[in-house]
Amino acid sequence: MPSLQERVDQKDRASFVGRRAELDIFDAILTGQNPASVVHVSGPAGIGKSTLLREVARRARALGYSVRSLEGRDLPPFPEALEYALGDISTSSGPVPDQPSDQIPEPRLLIIIDSYELVGSLDGHLRNNIVPALPESAVVVLCGRTRPGPQWFEGGWDAVSRSIEIEGIDHDDAVALIRYHGLAEQSVIDDLVRRSVGSPLALVVGAQAGGVGSMADLVDRLLGTEADPRRARALSVASLARVTTPELLEAVLPSDDPHDNYKWLADRSFAEPLADGVALHALVAQSVRDALRRHDPAGEGALRRRVADHLYQRALAGQFSLSTDLQHLVVDQTVRWGYSLDVGSRYRIDSVRPGDAATVGGILRSVGVGAWWDLTEVFFTDHPECTGVVRDSNDHIGGYYVAVSPVNPPAAAVSDVLLGPWLRHAQEVLKTHSAVLWREAVDLTGQMGEVTSLLGAAGIMGSGVVNPRYGYLPISPALPAALAFSETLGAKHIPELDIVAGGMDLQCHLIDFGPHGVLGFQRDWVYRESGALPPKHADDDDHDHDQSQLIRLLRDPAALAHGPEWLGSVPSERTERLRELVREALQVFSQSSDDQLALTIVTAAYLDELAPHETIARRLHLSRSAYFRRLQAATARLGDELAARRRHNRD
Repeated sequence: MPSLQERVDQKDRASFVGRRAELDIFDAILTGQNPASVVHVSGPAGIGKSTLLREVARRARALGYSVRSLEGRDLPPFPEALEYALGDISTSSGPVPDQPSDQIPEPRLLIIIDSYELVGSLDGHLRNNIVPALPESAVVVLCGRTRPGPQWFEGGWDAVSRSIEIEGIDHDDAVALIRYHGLAEQSVIDDLVRRSVGSPLALVVGAQAGGVGSMADLVDRLLGTEADPRRARALSVASLARVTTPELLEAVLPSDDPHDNYKWLADRSFAEPLADGVALHALVAQSVRDALRRHDPAGEGALRRRVADHLYQRALAGQFSLSTDLQHLVVDQTVRWGYSLDVGSRYRIDSVRPGDAATVGGILRSVGVGAWWDLTEVFFTDHPECTGVVRDSNDHIGGYYVAVSPVNPPAAAVSDVLLGPWLRHAQEVLKTHSAVLWREAVDLTGQMGEVTSLLGAAGIMGSGVVNPRYGYLPISPALPAALAFSETLGAKHIPELDIVAGGMDLQCHLIDFGPHGVLGFQRDWVYRESGALPPKHADDDDHDHDQSQLIRLLRDPAALAHGPEWLGSVPSERTERLRELVREALQVFSQSSDDQLALTIVTAAYLDELAPHETIARRLHLSRSAYFRRLQAATARLGDELAARRRHNRD
């Protein structure tokens, strides 16, 4: 009959998944193939450090090690306490191979100190006094949220020290862990994997909650003793922003000391120092955001808008790369699917290297689209400036993009079966250079969408177009996520620019970000998404400001009665004048099926019997979210048309 502890160990062993690379390192150390004697394991809370160490301990015992595990939170910060906890380690015993008693070697020791950041004050005593006195065969593992100090890699310690940073588990291991805990519905599993950003703790908690539990429930466990109620506002800002700087804190929290708040954030183990600021670990940031949205949704929206305003002004002042930071504030996952840096900790954009063409070409040929690669290869070989490659931490290729602009496009783009007609459309129909044209953004990871967002962001940044107004998207009708992304952003399908070539069926979808470009679109999206009207842009004409909001007054007669005086002197005149202007502006919609649906929606919403929005959505067989997305996009187009007509009439 197994003991209770043995049953617990069996359960823990059965639930362990992944970590093959880390276990290979430990196996080599425990068997003497790797000379390291001191192993530093670091990583954020919830990432699975302790679970990994329990598996290491089991493997060590099977090899004959005597294992002594200590927990930093149980140790007072006194050298004597550490020595007492270790006891007489020279006489520790453990299972050893069957040998004559006179040949039994001294048991090998494995000492594990978890939550080591809590006893960091003992670091010098451990390095200078305890570890040097251990037998040569001993292995010491120090595990915590913070990286080891440089002293462990100086003065000879570098010969025996090894540092391992723990990251999130991969997609397949995450799915296996979730299924072990009883979840089976694939859509729920996929959502939980996305929200958990590789954290085993989040995966287990979410799976045990049926996949519907809020990540906010993890906050206390993730922050541990590092939380400070006095810093709640600063922590909230850092959870919303992609990168937090003193300037951002000063702009968003003007009554607080920005430098004091920034120093506190930078000292947290769950904050990562970057070149231009600090960023919270993804799971910590998400958990804090969830808690904020659950307990104070209005406050969360206000903070998010202040962050957006600060980033928008800096971006307009010449830091267009902050477009990715603005996009980070967007909540709608459909929008983030095609443009964000969510996978930046796992993947990066790199330039084309020798051998990349052969690798990518081999992958595409293996999946049956070699003919398309024959049309694509020239951009890798002759025009790498139009191409970007996604790589992981091991330099494995995870995807690529090809994107150009109408400004001096390469000859290969002008003659390309896809880009050629699109460039002519931008130059001759739109008469613009302010556009980015994606030939493709291909995810090669096998997990559709995993790096697509990074490719979308890189295409804009790599095109050289500052704050583009238009985006041309190659949309495969076989990819629902791509269609949803296009629809949510209000892109217009241009059928005459669709192609079928090289085994690919691609539609051309055109996004008009509006007169303030992608930056203005992003800032305004954050406002609307958080339940507020976007403020006026600096270069807006007073009379033309937010004509889409003017249109919406047709559903609010009381507000329209106090509307602009140029509509008329009495309420009835204002209503009829605005209705007349809207009817004239309806000419902006073409005969395409998408535009005709948009025409039907805005007519029903603003000109007909003004039925409740939900009633109109049901009548048109649209979900509530699809209806409002289309209504917002159609209203914005009407607003632009109204503004253009008023400017023309004044001129």
